[in-house]
Amino acid sequence: MHHKGGTGKTTSCLQIAGILKHMGRKVLVIDTDPQANATIGLGIHPESLQKNIYQYYISQCSDDKPEILFSDFIIKTLSGIDLVPSHLDLVGAEAVLYQNPERYHILSTGIKEIKSRYDHILIDTPPFLGQFMMNGMIAADHSVMVFSPDTFAIAGYDHLNLVIQDISEILGKKIHVGMAILNRWNEGTMKPASFSEKIASFFGINAPKKSDSLQEIQTYLETRIRVEIPEVVIVNEGKEISQSNKQGIPLVVLAPDDPALPGFKNASKIIDSWNTGGT
Repeated sequence: MHHKGGTGKTTSCLQIAGILKHMGRKVLVIDTDPQANATIGLGIHPESLQKNIYQYYISQCSDDKPEILFSDFIIKTLSGIDLVPSHLDLVGAEAVLYQNPERYHILSTGIKEIKSRYDHILIDTPPFLGQFMMNGMIAADHSVMVFSPDTFAIAGYDHLNLVIQDISEILGKKIHVGMAILNRWNEGTMKPASFSEKIASFFGINAPKKSDSLQEIQTYLETRIRVEIPEVVIVNEGKEISQSNKQGIPLVVLAPDDPALPGFKNASKIIDSWNTGGT
């Protein structure tokens, strides 16, 4: 599974991984984002590691490839979720990858070696287009889009659709987007006052009605993706998300009554169904 989106994508990836693990599944998270948020969220400090995804990518681009297995880069975390960690050095790997004619398939080649060991492999990609997002999308059986409640959601969706079309036309790989997660799209975040509205309120005048309110964006986006994507999941604003991320403990264990958990559970069940013959 590839996990792509803006703000909240890593949180969704980690919470879903935690729920799947809690369900008794064998789970691997592959962190391909140079920010290494998934790595940190699983309680691992990138600077403390000798092996990470950067070194794997670089090893596959050398003229005399060493006998390095993808499994060599898997580590155990306290949560019981296996991890291929990331590192800030990954930023410098993009230029090196361009020298490899098989650059778009490096991750998928590595995953083939270990795929049978896990029920689910979650790939956390960067939020920007590049070699690592491309590798994640091509390696995944299903892609998941994560949308945050902001005015850039529609533009981001349109842009990603163009990328998917390019991958299909240029590389002959059909990308299957199996689910969209609307993260934190609840009433509490739908109608924040804009700066102009706050100024108008202060001076006691009527502010012009905004045509692109978050509520309207949500309605448009949700209506559209429900036609184009098989599964759409709403995740409410969580109260203990930040603590969960800081402590490396998934909500299902740390705060089972958190309002965000039902949405993440729903998403996890859908993902689990992909591995058990569901559609």
